Amino acid sequence: MIRSQKAVARLIRRCLPEGANLSENDVFQLLERPQREDHGDIAFPCFQLAKSLKKAPPAIAQDLAGRVQGGLAEAGIESAVHTGPYLNFRVSPATALGILAEVNEKGTDFGKSQEGAGRKILLEYSSPNVAKELHIGHFRTTMLGQSIRNLYQAAGWNTVAVNHLGDWGSQFGKVAWAYLRWGSEKELEESAVSYLVKLYVRFHEESEKNPDLDREARLLFKKIEEGDPELTKLWKRFCDLSVRDLEKTYRRLGVKFDHYLGESFYFDKIDRVVDLLRKKNLLVESEGAQIVKLDDFGMPPCLVLTGDGTTLYATRDIAAALWRKEHFGFERCLYVVGSEQTLHFRQVFKVLELLGMGWAGELEHVSYGLYRFKDGKFSTRRGRVILLTDVVDEARDKALEVINAKNPNLPRKEETAEMIGLGAVVFNDLSTDRVKDVEFDWDRILDFEGDTGPYLQYTHARACSILRQARAKGLAPRLPSAGAALLSQPSAVSLMKQLGRLEPSILGAVRLNKPSIVAGYAIDLAQSFNSFYRQVKVLEEGADPEEVKGRLGLVDGFRVVLANTLALLCMKAPEE
Repeated sequence: MIRSQKAVARLIRRCLPEGANLSENDVFQLLERPQREDHGDIAFPCFQLAKSLKKAPPAIAQDLAGRVQGGLAEAGIESAVHTGPYLNFRVSPATALGILAEVNEKGTDFGKSQEGAGRKILLEYSSPNVAKELHIGHFRTTMLGQSIRNLYQAAGWNTVAVNHLGDWGSQFGKVAWAYLRWGSEKELEESAVSYLVKLYVRFHEESEKNPDLDREARLLFKKIEEGDPELTKLWKRFCDLSVRDLEKTYRRLGVKFDHYLGESFYFDKIDRVVDLLRKKNLLVESEGAQIVKLDDFGMPPCLVLTGDGTTLYATRDIAAALWRKEHFGFERCLYVVGSEQTLHFRQVFKVLELLGMGWAGELEHVSYGLYRFKDGKFSTRRGRVILLTDVVDEARDKALEVINAKNPNLPRKEETAEMIGLGAVVFNDLSTDRVKDVEFDWDRILDFEGDTGPYLQYTHARACSILRQARAKGLAPRLPSAGAALLSQPSAVSLMKQLGRLEPSILGAVRLNKPSIVAGYAIDLAQSFNSFYRQVKVLEEGADPEEVKGRLGLVDGFRVVLANTLALLCMKAPEE
């Protein structure tokens, strides 16, 4: 569809009356999808021309409709009709068939573009604390971050994914104290994170009885800060084993990182930040602490150093940004972090700007809302904290219950249940506009008939089933011919056009860092296929075999595009 949009933009620009102040690219950027399918496939709103042409938008649309008629065939357009202030274009069936041919040619690469070729983007997401288990709060940053990365890769960008681990802080003194007193090497090796959490909890229980333990733990952490060889070795072991356990969960989620760079990585880079701030006369003492005043920008001061010289999150994030820019040379840097950190990132970005870093405008906080659970309840086996593994396990178990009820003889039920359960939770998250809170309701999430992950995966399995039945009859999919009867079927042509909307959906999602745009496209695509399936008997008995093969070609094209779309959303595409 991008190709058709570009052809329409060229045609409109060529036909614009004298005085119109829009370039071809301006026209392209203004193009949108009509709200109603019966209005066409591409709409050009004429509002922006009203001032320069001194005419009402409906009159401009009517005039343009007459001007473009001579160039429609060359642009692959069937018709151009004005409706109020819009000029609506309908793509021809032949052009729609060309989209299916492109799917056939490109396969898993269909939908990808080179829009970001030669450009680099760094994404920071997930970023849990070491020696603590992933909980439901990590799910949004992790899945949003990975999906946004997938989308940028599909748009041709070179991506760098960084996990900014919370691997420093006084809690390590407590964990080290507990391990040295009660630790088991065997349990640490077998289940590092959950075991370290148990030790941490036990420490707090004991410290309530004996407050001196907190002082002893602080002394231990001070020794780690000072580089004590044995304690530093123990701390590094905690970190390494934590990453090992984290990667097990990440593999299950289909999440990948290029670098694990914790807060501790930037500690030897902090002095440079302080020196730069001093040279720019930005540091001000306030009640013993060192701050950067941001009153002129409507923000409270950014705290850089406490009274005892301790660094803070902002200090470390400034150091991280400087190092990353120099080391990776990104053109954009996204921080996929909850909306509660909005002020923090505004302060960090502003301080970098005040330091004279012209690239501070390349940094963006990709914020998101919270989880809200139906009735405020969630079944958890481990107390009040909702662990991420509990969510995924329960999703799998509930999906297995549905499979046992609907299709008890399904091969590899457990594997399919994992795909559906995880896909259901992921889609529920990614289909929600990231700035909104996510409603978590198992009944809706696992519904096979609503706008859900299971609905998409079931539709993919349906397409695969049709193709399996065809193979059993000796019928293979092929591209329909230009004169195929299929091209006279509105639902078939509509589905072909829908295939072509993947690329613009990806580019739209990249512009706004919103996977929900692609999730919405996936639902539209599946609904279009199901409409086609209801109206066209794909494996009709007695039908011309070549016509049947052409229908199968469309089914196969849909299968490819839906699988490509699901992959962008970190979802698998079950075949049955």
